[in-house]
Amino acid sequence: MASTFAGLSITSRGLNAAQVGLTVTTNNMSNIDTDGYSRQVVSQTSIGPAAVYSSSLVGAGVEVTSVDRVRSFRLDQKYWQTNSAASELEAQSYYLESIEEVFGSTSTSDITTDLNTFATDLETLATDPTNESTRATVLADAETFCETLNSAADELSQIRSDINSDVYTTVEQINSYAEQIAALNKQISVATASDASTNDLEDQQDLLVDELSGLIGIGVTETDKGEYTITVDGVALVSGDDANELECYTVTDATSDQYGMYGIRWAESGEDFDTGDSGALNGYLAVRDGNSSENKGVVYYSNQLDEFARTFAEAFNEGVTSGTTTYNGHADGVGIDDTTDIRFFTYDDLSSEELMASGTDMDEIYSNITAANISVSKDIQEDTDKIATASSDGEEGNSENIDDIISICSDVNVSGNATITDLYNVIVATVAGDSGSAKNAYERKSANATYIDTSRSSVSGVSSDEETVNLTVYQSAYAASASMASAWNEVYDTILAMVDD
Repeated sequence: MASTFAGLSITSRGLNAAQVGLTVTTNNMSNIDTDGYSRQVVSQTSIGPAAVYSSSLVGAGVEVTSVDRVRSFRLDQKYWQTNSAASELEAQSYYLESIEEVFGSTSTSDITTDLNTFATDLETLATDPTNESTRATVLADAETFCETLNSAADELSQIRSDINSDVYTTVEQINSYAEQIAALNKQISVATASDASTNDLEDQQDLLVDELSGLIGIGVTETDKGEYTITVDGVALVSGDDANELECYTVTDATSDQYGMYGIRWAESGEDFDTGDSGALNGYLAVRDGNSSENKGVVYYSNQLDEFARTFAEAFNEGVTSGTTTYNGHADGVGIDDTTDIRFFTYDDLSSEELMASGTDMDEIYSNITAANISVSKDIQEDTDKIATASSDGEEGNSENIDDIISICSDVNVSGNATITDLYNVIVATVAGDSGSAKNAYERKSANATYIDTSRSSVSGVSSDEETVNLTVYQSAYAASASMASAWNEVYDTILAMVDD
C-alpha cells in the first residue's frame, strides 16, 4: 500500500526534476556563443519502491542523478593531434613566405634587377672604356648591387631574430597553459571528492588544452578524477596539480646551428627539451635553424645567398674556365692608370690587398665574403680609373678584359652548368617551391582540423532548436507536475475534512 502522502512526494520530485531541466536548458541557451562551452544534459531515473519487501505497487517518482556535459574525448584527442600538425605548418608557411618575399621572383627580384643593371653598365663601358662618367655609373650600380645583397642578408637575419622571439614567447605561453591546467586539475579533484559539479571547470580545461595543442604536440590522458595528464614526447608536462616548467637559454656552442639563439630545456632537470614532431614551436624551430636540403630554413637560405655572393665575387675578380675557354677576371685586367691585380669586390670595404691578405689560399680568402658584408673594394671606390677594362698595359681603348667580365656576369657557367643568374634563380625557385608546399599543406591540414572541430561542435555544441524543444518539454513537465500538486491538494483537503467529521 502506498504512503498517504506518496502522491505529494512524487509530485515534488517531478517539479524539482522539471525545474532542474529548465535551469540547465536556460544555462545552455545563455552560453550558446561561449567559446569552449559544452552542452549540458539532465540525467534522471525513476525511483522504485522503498524496499524490495515493500507492499507498494508503484515507485516514488523521479530523481535527478546528475547534470552531465556532452563531450567526446576521442574527438578531442583527434582535434588536438590535428591542430598541432596544422599549427606547425602554419608557422612554417608564414615565415617561408617572408623568406620568399626577401628573394622575390625570377623576374622582379631586386638582386636580379641590380645585377642586370650592373651588367648593362659594363657593356656601356666596353664601348668607351675611358669615359669617366660611365665608370662612375659602374661604381654606383655595383655599390647598389652590394647594398641590395647586404639588405637581403639583414632581412633574413631579422626574420630569424623574429622567429627567435616567437620561440621565447611560445615557451612562456606553454608554461602558462600548463600551470593553468594543473590548477584546474586540483580544483576538479577537490570538486569531484565533494560531489560538486565540475562541468564548467572541465570546459575551461579543454579550452586550455585546445590552445596548448596549437603550440606543441601533446599526448593527453584522463584520470578517473577528471584530471588531465599531459605529456610531450613521453615526458610529463602536466601531472595532477604539478606543471613541469620549461625555460629558454642562449646557445653558446659556436658549432651549433642554434648558436646565439634560444635553446629550450626543462627548468627542473636542465635536460634539453624535445619539441616532438608538431606544434607551432616545432615549426618555428624548423624554419629558424633549418640548414639542410631536407629541412630548409633561414640558415639554409642565408647560406645559399652567401654562396651566391662569394661565387659571383670570386668569378668576377679571378675569372673562370668554362669548358675549354678561360675568361679573365678583373684581377687579370689593366686599369686606365695601368694598375693591375686589383680585385673589384671585397668585403667590409677592404682594399684588394687587404682581401688577399685575409687567407692563405683562394678558398679561405673568399670564404670571408658573405651577402651581409660584400662590398666594392676600397681601391675602386677611391679611383674608378682602376676598373680593369683592358687586357694590356698602355691600351686605354682596349676592352678585351671587360668583355670577358661581361660574359662572366651574363652567360658563362661559373659553377657547374649554371650562370650567375641561374644560381640565383635556383634559390628563388627553391624557396618559392618550399613556401608554396608549406602553404598548401597547411591549408589541407587546417581544413582537416576544422572538420574535426565541427564534428566536436555537433556533439558538444548548443543547438538553439534543440534547446527550444527541451524548454517546451520541461515547461510541460513542470506544468503537469504543478497540476498534479493541485489535484493532490484537493485529495488531502477531502481526507482531512473526513477526519474532522
